[in-house]
Amino acid sequence: MDQNQTMNRSEPTQEKKLAILVVEDNAINLRLITAALTRAGHKVDTATDGQIALDKFSGNSYDAILMDIMMPVMDGLTATREIRKLEAERGSGKGKRVKIIAITANAFEDDRNKFFESGMDFYMNKPIEIEELNRILQL
Repeated sequence: MDQNQTMNRSEPTQEKKLAILVVEDNAINLRLITAALTRAGHKVDTATDGQIALDKFSGNSYDAILMDIMMPVMDGLTATREIRKLEAERGSGKGKRVKIIAITANAFEDDRNKFFESGMDFYMNKPIEIEELNRILQL
């Protein structure tokens, strides 16, 4: 092995910094997730229900959305379906669609199927494991 190969192996991988919308109605969970993502260098925006998330998505561009499922006003499944409709109307199908990650305490088989049917890409159980979240965000 030559010197260049050794040097390349030891270089840390550079994680991409993302614009992320965190949609969570629990204030403690929202603060914890936001703090962890901000520490990782991501630009974080927040919403406390699905309607606020939809309004923010309408006027902003995000790389990823962490979407709680059970929220007042508009739940995460409905918000996700509406976000996917907006993407279709905007013609986002031509480009990269936003990655939507369900965050929930309810991840039974039937629930997971509903998440994917609504247009979500991944799901995570609460409490969120930050290392796993960072792995998903970099996919």
